[in-house]
Amino acid sequence: MTGIKAFHEIDRLPFNALKEAQDKLLSETITHVYERVPYYRKVFQERGLLPADVRRGEDITKLPFTYKRDIQTDNWSFLLTEGHGIAEIVSTTGTTGEPVFIAMTMHDLERLAYNEEKSFRHIGAVRGDLFHIAVTCDNLFIAGMAYYRGLIRLGVTVVRVGPQNAIRHLNLLQELKPTGIVAVPSFMVHLSRRAKENNIRIKEAGLKKIVLIGDSIRNEDFTSNTLGRLIEEAFGKICYSTYGITEAQVAFCECSFQKGLHSHPDLVFVEVVDDNGNVLPDGSTGELVLTTLQLEGMPLIRYRTGDVTFRLSEKCPCGRTSVRIGPIIGRKHQRLKVKGVTLYPKTIENAILEINGVANYQIEAFTGDDETDHIILRVGSDRRDNGLRDSLVEVLRARARVTPEIEIESPKEIERRLFEGGSRKALLFKDRRTKYLG
Repeated sequence: MTGIKAFHEIDRLPFNALKEAQDKLLSETITHVYERVPYYRKVFQERGLLPADVRRGEDITKLPFTYKRDIQTDNWSFLLTEGHGIAEIVSTTGTTGEPVFIAMTMHDLERLAYNEEKSFRHIGAVRGDLFHIAVTCDNLFIAGMAYYRGLIRLGVTVVRVGPQNAIRHLNLLQELKPTGIVAVPSFMVHLSRRAKENNIRIKEAGLKKIVLIGDSIRNEDFTSNTLGRLIEEAFGKICYSTYGITEAQVAFCECSFQKGLHSHPDLVFVEVVDDNGNVLPDGSTGELVLTTLQLEGMPLIRYRTGDVTFRLSEKCPCGRTSVRIGPIIGRKHQRLKVKGVTLYPKTIENAILEINGVANYQIEAFTGDDETDHIILRVGSDRRDNGLRDSLVEVLRARARVTPEIEIESPKEIERRLFEGGSRKALLFKDRRTKYLG
């Protein structure tokens, strides 16, 4: 591949013109993986297919899905045959099994920066802005690097802080007065609470944009969920949700209308499928499937992300015609069925966030003697009154329609559980079930 084909206005093309441009990029990707990626060359041969058989979006169903376990089984068969041009290696966190390594060429690093440049343009970031990055840029973590490179490409000034204690962040926010911050939602909640404890007027810091990575801050109807409301109450309605996935080296971002997460159609082809792999129409909830475009080192075809959402292809109020996805409802393999109620751990998380005294938590699922799903909710708190337990039971019954077993421990003990085994990402959901619902 040569340089990135930068289509800054592809998102505003009429639908037919956008499809034509994307089909051309898809055709180039198919030829690339057939000629240079051992795993996909084998897939084509087993199916008796040639690149000419998959030239348009509607042809892609001729190809099978790619699963994370495929990469885990033979990681480097996904790497282009001439791997000497690899510039950087990143990895997934390993919270859902063995981590996979993703090799990136210089071309891919530029594509990563282009992806985030476009995302930040969507939210109105401009040259002259100052962004505070509160997520890690090391330890094989792709997101912090992506944000950094994208902002630099856009011409924005960057303060690369990474994981530090809340007081350090608050001091920098007061001193440097950045116009934007990139962080995980739970950290922003923690930051607001520490500011209140220290009589710091956080809104006076001058933040105009908060870009949130990781947990969703939206309900399925795009209203703010509990997590989103807590951040908005502290900082104002200046939040933008994002969704990124290491394996595909791509991210989606809200625009100012906050009606879904925009894909970049020159970088990714989007499907949503049901449990049987059937492609679902707009608005139907299923598993997100991604095919990467303009990716050189380790491209992916029909990669099942495991994330549950829905697809929207009508024009956004912002005028863009790019496909959007809804908020991430949960991880498919984390779906629970408790006494007839089907839910995801995020439902429980959102239910307990507003309760006074909850410092942190971990949700654990296991298979009971009755061969059904059971839940233990472990809450970290310094409160020792019965009111905390009563409040938890009440809110969980009302919002999640379940009453799990509740254990209240010290925040320090919960913190130990969250990062048990040296995980670089907090394990909010621990799955000990002997079987999955699929």
